[in-house]
Amino acid sequence: MNWREIPKIDAHMHIIPDEVHAVNQDSDDEFSFATAAGYRKLMDRFNIQNAVIMPFNDPWLMSMEFTVDAVHRNMFRICEEDRRLHCFADVDIRNTAECTCAQIQKAFEHAEFCGIKIHPNNSGMNIDDAYNDVIAEYAVKHDRVIAVHSYPSSAREQDRDEYCSPIRIERWMDRHPGLKVIVCHLGGFQWEDAAKLNAFFDISAILPDLVDRYDAQKANMILREFGIERLLFATDWPCSRSVEPARIMERYFDILDQMDFSEEEMHMIGHMNAETLFAL
Repeated sequence: MNWREIPKIDAHMHIIPDEVHAVNQDSDDEFSFATAAGYRKLMDRFNIQNAVIMPFNDPWLMSMEFTVDAVHRNMFRICEEDRRLHCFADVDIRNTAECTCAQIQKAFEHAEFCGIKIHPNNSGMNIDDAYNDVIAEYAVKHDRVIAVHSYPSSAREQDRDEYCSPIRIERWMDRHPGLKVIVCHLGGFQWEDAAKLNAFFDISAILPDLVDRYDAQKANMILREFGIERLLFATDWPCSRSVEPARIMERYFDILDQMDFSEEEMHMIGHMNAETLFAL
């Protein structure tokens, strides 16, 4: 078996709604690639059986009404057109935390929504701020998983207090026993702090960067530090700090095929852990 062929769930990727593309036709950044049609071709080519669309806590990227309700409607429409697609509920801190939880609850009326996304860097709010405590309380009460963007700018000691640092995530989780969390991007280069958390971890965005900084063997060791049962295959497509959008999938599979995972471990990371977590 190889990573191109095994069944996969991409637990963290992005699609920009058509209405946003329509008013940004001259854009040539990575988000110009983020179309539903483009991603469906990748699903067919690489046996990606399901995928989870992640929002950004930035309604200007995902709607033309610039509201979280419009973001949710847009994501629902994309998923409704292809039942292989699912999505996470968004957060807009212009609303009160209580209003945000009501909007999340409304999104969960649709089975396509399978979690909540918090992006501390985009919101400009620390993950362990009181606002996010309200969302965590909601998630525990309703047994919902929260994905937290965690990619501090470096591994330097002074950056361990960034909005999204694993240490802040730890403080936040300690206040909410039973909270189910996905730490996105393995906590970036602060992966040693992240690996201590009682959480799941997606390998989106960070994997090529780990190989570029170290090598495939070291990256292999780092993934095992987290525990196979806690890892989720994810790409962050079409976003990457080091790989062009058209090459992200190939780059991921080239790297993963160099690693020493057994066939059972490949299936756990590739789709089984996500199937259990998201009830897919």
